[in-house]
Amino acid sequence: MAKAADTLGVAQPTLSQQIRALEQDLGTVLFNRTPQGMQLTETGHALREHAQRLMVQAEAARTAIAELEGGMSGTLRVGIIHTYSTAFLPKMIAAFGQKYPGVRLNVEVGNAFDVERRILSGHLDLAIAFDPPQHPELGVGRLFEERLVLVRARTRDRCAQQSIPLASLRGQPLALLKTTFATRRILDASLPVGMTLDIRVEMDAVEALIELARSGGLPTILADRSLTGRRDLEMLPIGPPWIRRSGAILWDAHRYQTAAARAFMQIASETTRSMRNPAPEPDESI
Repeated sequence: MAKAADTLGVAQPTLSQQIRALEQDLGTVLFNRTPQGMQLTETGHALREHAQRLMVQAEAARTAIAELEGGMSGTLRVGIIHTYSTAFLPKMIAAFGQKYPGVRLNVEVGNAFDVERRILSGHLDLAIAFDPPQHPELGVGRLFEERLVLVRARTRDRCAQQSIPLASLRGQPLALLKTTFATRRILDASLPVGMTLDIRVEMDAVEALIELARSGGLPTILADRSLTGRRDLEMLPIGPPWIRRSGAILWDAHRYQTAAARAFMQIASETTRSMRNPAPEPDESI
């Protein structure tokens, strides 16, 4: 309480009275008060979530007014999932920075669930993840479609293949992403009834899986666009039928989007559209 009062520039008794007045007005207890300190109750957590959104909306209003008064500036907070952080992010940042030098980018890398949650809590303005999102409150702009591919080291003595049937993965030792990743969940949902994979390693690091496959260790399964430009890897689309997913840019549909956010969305669309799929679409008749 003392630290909070000091941060707000008010006396501690005044802050305590304001909190009690708020609790009386709402007819609930917001804090559990113990000798060890104060912790939010369940209703306190609910109120904090709404309060955070109000603060974000107030900041968005100030930004909108500043944009009308002149120029694009401020900070844009962008989230991106691990899978796309190396494939797309560098080009997006370079293009955006060159075109809008007055805007500072704050970028966070995480899994799909985390970036969606941070958009809704107001900690991110937008994010590049998957369509459909897990939260219906999010706005969605689809950027591209991609396929899941078996990733392994490229060798000269192996017969060339255009694709690999899903059934051929039975008994193949693999290193995969954990089930907290959408890529893994999509793969698991695509398995026929009764089919299991021989998973020797599970990781939450895409780059580590790629390096493991590249060094001749365990193959992995990832999305093809996350491997754009990798000539040291063999990437075999799994199918037919192909296992697909869609990449998208997400935002809070109930929040004002700044000019900087709209500009980044446009650059994200242009960047992903200009990057060709690393593997040609195999002939489904093969």
